[in-house]
Amino acid sequence: MIERPGRPQHDPRFLLHHRQPRANKLDAQQRRICHADPAFSVALERRVNDPRRFAAFLAGVPSYIRLGDSCGRCGGFRRRVRDRSCYTCHLNRGRENFERMKTGLSPRTSRNLDSHLDLLARQKAEKDGEFIAGEFGQLKLKRFPTGRLEVTFPDGFVDPDLSKREGHDVWRLMEMLPELREALVWAGWF
Repeated sequence: MIERPGRPQHDPRFLLHHRQPRANKLDAQQRRICHADPAFSVALERRVNDPRRFAAFLAGVPSYIRLGDSCGRCGGFRRRVRDRSCYTCHLNRGRENFERMKTGLSPRTSRNLDSHLDLLARQKAEKDGEFIAGEFGQLKLKRFPTGRLEVTFPDGFVDPDLSKREGHDVWRLMEMLPELREALVWAGWF
């Protein structure tokens, strides 16, 4: 393995996990892998600079105390385990929504009235059965007002929403059915 200064190392031992031990964002999937694979845990621990952060991460605690480095904005010492940001500042960014949720109200969203009414109109149009149909070779497509793309394949299989598939699956389908690329251009995907 070649060491490159300033770049994260790719360790071939962890190919089956589909994850490399990276310390910039710690998440639940990495925690599950650490509990299942001690080698992954050791490799990740070497990349996490603060042992208190790694201990809190393994325990599933959302925050830890970092006394040597206070927050420049609020002066707090409590840090988020996930990304080392200030826990107090993180809570204050969404304080109004937290207070609303505590009282049982839904949090405010950034959608304005016009966009909400547009979404409702498109959902109603889809519910009423409106769509634009297209045929490309043996493929039959329906493009709905909400953006959903239904595809009927030559073997009769109907995919109700192609956007829910993984990207590599769509590429593989385009290799098998060249007319799918033309259909996706028609649908506005390219």
